[in-house]
Amino acid sequence: MLIRYLFDKGSTGLENMAKKEIQQNTTSDKNTDENISSDKSKIESEPEKQSLWNSFFSFENIKSLGILILIVFAIRWSIISPYKVPTSSMEPTIKVGDRLMANKLAFKFTFPFTRWVLVQWSTPKRGDVIVFRFPKDPSLDFVKRVVGVAGDEILIKDNIVYVNGTPQEKELKNSEEDRKILEDILDNKDSKILYQEQIGQARPWVIQNSSLNQREDQINWPINGIPYKVEENSVFVMGDNRDNSSDSRSWGEVPMSYVIGKAMFVIFSKYKPEGASYEWTFRWNRVGHIIK
Repeated sequence: MLIRYLFDKGSTGLENMAKKEIQQNTTSDKNTDENISSDKSKIESEPEKQSLWNSFFSFENIKSLGILILIVFAIRWSIISPYKVPTSSMEPTIKVGDRLMANKLAFKFTFPFTRWVLVQWSTPKRGDVIVFRFPKDPSLDFVKRVVGVAGDEILIKDNIVYVNGTPQEKELKNSEEDRKILEDILDNKDSKILYQEQIGQARPWVIQNSSLNQREDQINWPINGIPYKVEENSVFVMGDNRDNSSDSRSWGEVPMSYVIGKAMFVIFSKYKPEGASYEWTFRWNRVGHIIK
């Protein structure tokens, strides 16, 4: 009996041990399956990510992006381009902080990325506001108003501009309403005299210093009283802020080959008011302002 009891007890223990081992093996198999499944999903996701990365930087995409960039630069070189105005020489027509758009097709078409003029259909006229390469340093771009064209004789006498012996009409504008145009200029606006002047088909606002603050060569130019004749294939330019402008009166005319295009309108404008504690303020009323 004792032997049978021990045998039955041992059999039961062995059965229990076997069941536990089976359970452990089953759990281990499940964990192994889960790990294999997890590793498999990781392995499968990595090629997907790699595939997306490769497709984004595919040859076709890079080629399309390159063509787009080339087109943008070609447009800026030959058709239309923005310019920032850092000086007050054209105030009040163009103000410090204006970002203007220039039409490079106004007079000619230049082959992109070169100075080669494929075709020229027009030349600047008196009164046009043009963008050009500075003759003394072609790496700099200037913006001024055309006062004389090839063959014209220019003379300034007692602050009156003469073109081919004809005085350009000039009207004093000193009302409070008129002077609002000077509210946001930074060049000694209280001491400026405001005019409207007829230059060709344009009638721009022009500012000058009072006679007490003018040099003799600003009142009368050339100082010898002999009219200056503009050379062929050139234009004579001046700033609308007549007594604070470096222009053809000091460094000569602009060759036609240096003319880039015609100023069209203001894209946007910002400036820092005198005594302001903040950095910049936007001139919302300047957005879209036509330059004429």
